[in-house]
Amino acid sequence: MKLMEEIEELKEYKEDKNLPIAELARRIEADDTTVGRWLKGGATPSCYSLYKVRRFLNSVKGWKGSKPLEPFKDKTTREREQTKKDIDYLKQRIVALNDIEDLDALVTELNITAQLGNLVRDAYKMPF
Repeated sequence: MKLMEEIEELKEYKEDKNLPIAELARRIEADDTTVGRWLKGGATPSCYSLYKVRRFLNSVKGWKGSKPLEPFKDKTTREREQTKKDIDYLKQRIVALNDIEDLDALVTELNITAQLGNLVRDAYKMPF
């Protein structure tokens, strides 16, 4: 199993600083058994745990591999954002369908106008 980038960075930091897992876990504010499983690839951290890992890596002075801290988003927040995106997309599709319906009415009107033009041309034997 390939480790997540944040866990790879955490593993590198642990090795660079020669820290025991228990000390690293204490600094992250996580359970040492869980951190050990993350580092071995036996478990995947939750979103909140990844937030804590990023916060830790960003707080370490001089750590070259740290990434910018992203705000923590729980599952409900992510689902709401995705739902909003889906609704916006559906609204765009509805507008496009309404435009097509308006286009149908316009095409019908143009066809009627063309037929009237043909009738006038035929009646006067002149080009319209």
